[in-house]
Amino acid sequence: MTNFSAIIQGIIQGITEFLPVSSSGHLMLSQYFLGIHENNLIFDIALHVGTLISVIIVYYKTVFRLFFAFFSCIGNLFSKQKKSNDERLLINLFISLLPLFAMFIKIPGIGKIKDFASNLIDSSNLTIVGLAFIVTSVLLFFGDLISKNYSNFKKLDKISFKDSILVGISQFFAAIFPGLSRSGSTLSVGLMCGIERQSIIDFSFLMSIPTIIAAALLKFKEIRSYSISIDRNILILGILSSAITGVLTIKLFKWLVQNDKTKIFVIYTFILGIFSIMIYLL
Repeated sequence: MTNFSAIIQGIIQGITEFLPVSSSGHLMLSQYFLGIHENNLIFDIALHVGTLISVIIVYYKTVFRLFFAFFSCIGNLFSKQKKSNDERLLINLFISLLPLFAMFIKIPGIGKIKDFASNLIDSSNLTIVGLAFIVTSVLLFFGDLISKNYSNFKKLDKISFKDSILVGISQFFAAIFPGLSRSGSTLSVGLMCGIERQSIIDFSFLMSIPTIIAAALLKFKEIRSYSISIDRNILILGILSSAITGVLTIKLFKWLVQNDKTKIFVIYTFILGIFSIMIYLL
């Protein structure tokens, strides 16, 4: 891997991790066109670290409050005292992560859901990615359409446990299918639940912090099974490029959502899905 390809992949990760277009799907396409065939888990972790840094930079005030809310929740675990807004948000974030544990459920004759999905994607390659892009487009379209029927939207402090579970389920499917956008899925399902646009975006980005950490830890665990080495400069370039573009992308997407300018992603992901399928077939 060259310095140039490391920067390009870092930029792609930083942009697509937070826009509703799927970072994993775009990285697969970029590796296809850049001729990168090795699966370097260390570099993948570096890209995740970069995007994690960008979320923490943008939401550092909220992260700081949630850090103290965690200890407050522990202290009031058996108390009937009313939860603060930060404590409720923290509990909702935890609930939204629960569906991700289903990835490790073993199904007789199939194995773990995570491994089954990985094998399916390996065998079908860009076809599955293309179909997932199209599903992302459909979700974005109906999320926006259904949200028009609500007159009163829920703020961040009014998100229910049921909403958190539904948003978490959408994140679960996005985690196992490259091309199915995590931010796009959570945004769409949140809108369908009647959550205010800016609130579901903030909730989705805050959800990404433990999700990115978990993904990085899982990849780090896999490293022990491989003999992998990579230039330190490659890692630094990957982290910096993904972190810088991540910060800019989060701010851009928040502006796009606030001004109801996300319809472009419906068209983009649909066209990209068709393109990915055509690339694989031809």
